[in-house]
Amino acid sequence: MICCSFVFEPGEYDDDFLKLDNAIDVYARSLPGFIKTEKWFSDDKLRINSMYYFEDEATMDKLAQLPAHIKAKSEADRWYLDYSVEIFEVLRKYGK
Repeated sequence: MICCSFVFEPGEYDDDFLKLDNAIDVYARSLPGFIKTEKWFSDDKLRINSMYYFEDEATMDKLAQLPAHIKAKSEADRWYLDYSVEIFEVLRKYGK
């Protein structure tokens, strides 16, 4: 399983952001190989961690090639005060 962890401090969102964000989320969820998303907030609610889980890298790469995703990445500084992306492989999962 592959996880894309996007940790960010939101800035000001506009209509462009909302359209791109929705298009990316709808597309990701439609991909065979998509597993789930999770979202976590820091205690002060200033930082968010949005995590997308996929069965494999090929599925994740399909999302990365989506034109809306490419556009959003190129304009990320418009909407985020700070951000980082980590992509990792989940080796084991325990619990429910």
